[in-house]
Amino acid sequence: MIKELIIDAYGCELDLSEPKRIEKAARAALEAEGATVVVTSHYQFQPHGLTLCLILKESHFIISTWPEHKMAIINIFLCNDEMDTRRVWRAFSSCLRPSQETFHEVQHQIGSSPPVKKSA
Repeated sequence: MIKELIIDAYGCELDLSEPKRIEKAARAALEAEGATVVVTSHYQFQPHGLTLCLILKESHFIISTWPEHKMAIINIFLCNDEMDTRRVWRAFSSCLRPSQETFHEVQHQIGSSPPVKKSA
């Protein structure tokens, strides 16, 4: 089962225009969970905001920020059953320090066909 966690983070105290600081915190949270960062890339929007992507051996971590709203959306996607997206978020969120969070969890079934749904 592939785990994906999307977080809407509101009221972030961190300056959300700092790619190096955000990347350092994301990398530390991912590596603490055992994930391996393969490559990183970011794009800084003008006048503010950024999207930062860390490609992992286990999939990816993406954050898009709206500093003018103190808001970020984070996508943590891990293909290793031993890894926990929520633990990564807990470690990373201490950097952003949001006042409110909304979670969207998705589990993806891997295989040549989708899982069979039971009829009502």
